[in-house]
Parts: sequence; structure tokens; C-alpha cells
Amino acid sequence: MTPDIRTFDVLDSTNAQCRRIADGGHEGNIWVVAEQQTEGRGRRGREWVSGPGNLFASLLYGIDCDLATASQLSFVAALAVQDVIADILPSDLRVTCKWPNDILVGDKKISGILLETAGQGAESSSHVIIGIGINVIHHPDNPQYPATNLKDEGGTLELEMIMERLAEAMAHWTSLWKKQGFTPICQAWKDKAQGLGQDIIVRLPEEELQGRFVDLGDNGALILEFGGEKRHITAGDIFFT
Repeated sequence: MTPDIRTFDVLDSTNAQCRRIADGGHEGNIWVVAEQQTEGRGRRGREWVSGPGNLFASLLYGIDCDLATASQLSFVAALAVQDVIADILPSDLRVTCKWPNDILVGDKKISGILLETAGQGAESSSHVIIGIGINVIHHPDNPQYPATNLKDEGGTLELEMIMERLAEAMAHWTSLWKKQGFTPICQAWKDKAQGLGQDIIVRLPEEELQGRFVDLGDNGALILEFGGEKRHITAGDIFFT
């Protein structure tokens, strides 16, 4: 089935356009792509640099499950993006998934994912919006969060081709998730995870923790072991030691 991909020259954000489509009553399964965003956002309201040349895409995905289950789509999307980037780049480069929703090449971020809900309200959302940004020809300069792009790493730069591959990969992983649940998604993500089994630092709004990233919980939480106990973390920034 040919994916429904709607392309725009400029948008405030592809997530915002998906929300407008959802508010119009559409069932979903629509991709929105923009050459440029004027109000691109990352996690926790951070700005997502959105100049021309990079990939800015969002999938409006209709759901029939609770929001806790729908949040697993973050890991579904990460696997799809990892597949595409690993296929594009030279085979000797290490492409991994960083909890909760980034893709790294080596130790540098090349893609981020932002999930939002749309529908009648927080308790009755009918859609998940899966926003995906991939650094194709440029990336932000932030020493705290090192980044890279496909051009610098020797990858293919054809945006239309990248988008087509992304839509195919998402269709594959969402189909597996709908048929078999989170178990195979969780295992596939862990197989490609950065830092699993290693000591990491987790920065939370009120505290900073250091321990070993020992597993991923059934709900996608990071399980951190420190001081003889295990703590399930559902949101935070991680840094590798």
C-alpha cells in the first residue's frame, strides 16, 4: 500500500500540521513532511533547528489502545529510523538507539523523535503524532549534546529516497508491534541500544543519578541499578560515562 505522504515547503511544524489534520476528523496514517519548520520542537519544548536540507517528518497514527501502550511507538519509531540510517551509512559505522528516543552514529546524535497525542483530550486521544527529525546536511553545534549528519558521515542525501525508506520501515515495525505487542520491539531495541549494561548518568529535573543501565521495562522505562536497588525511570536525559 502506497503511503500517504503530504509535502510542504514551510510549516510551523510537521507535528502541528498533523494535529490540524486530526482535528479535522481524519482517521490518520498520514505522513507530513516539510522542507523547513519555523517552530520545530524537540523533547521538553527544546528548539529543534529546522533549516532547509534536513528531514522533518511526522506520522499521524490512529490508535485504539491506551496512552501507556501507545507510548511504545517511540521505540517502534526508533527502530525504523535506525534501520534507515544504518542502511544509508557505510557499514563500518555504529548506529545505535539512545534511550528514550534518539539515534546515534558513534556517540553523536543524528536523529530525534517526539511523540504527542491528538484527539478529544488527554484521556481520550485517538491519534499519536510521531515526529522525526534526521540531520541530513547540517546539525546543531552543542557541546553538551554532540551531533552529526548524514553528509559528514558519508551517507546518501536524497530526501525523497530517505522519506520513502522511512515510511517502509515504519510500516514494517508498526505491523510487528500491532501483531505481537511490545516484546519483540523491546528486544530489537535492546539489541541496538547504546549504553545497555554500562554505567550511565541520568539527569532528572530534581536530581542526578549514576548507575548501571540494566534493562528496559515492559513500559519502556529505563531500569537503573545503583546502591543495591533498581529504579524505573520514565523520563530523563542520559549521559554515558
